Amino acid sequence: MAVSASPTPTLADQVRRLAHGYVRHGAKTNRRQQLGRAVAVVEWIAARERLTGLDQIGKRHVIDFWKAHRHLADSTAYAYWLALRELWRWLGREGEPPRPRPGDGRSCS
Repeated sequence: MAVSASPTPTLADQVRRLAHGYVRHGAKTNRRQQLGRAVAVVEWIAARERLTGLDQIGKRHVIDFWKAHRHLADSTAYAYWLALRELWRWLGREGEPPRPRPGDGRSCS
């Protein structure tokens, strides 16, 4: 009987695995929201790029995400940026991910 190889985890699964300890501690609702936003960004990137690992996600991908999501309100874009900042930290990256341009195509109230 042949042993089948386990399927390669998706990028979203890799994010969830990295964030496991993060979600277990602190303000649970907020951390789950941030994880959900980080997964949404990674899934958006994975749908457009052929990536096999989270280490392949870079600033260009984040900038492309912001360009495609100019319609987001400033507060929502900031919430996504906070989630991306956590993802950057989980990946051990230096610095911060690119920020959205404030008011770039978004209505101001």
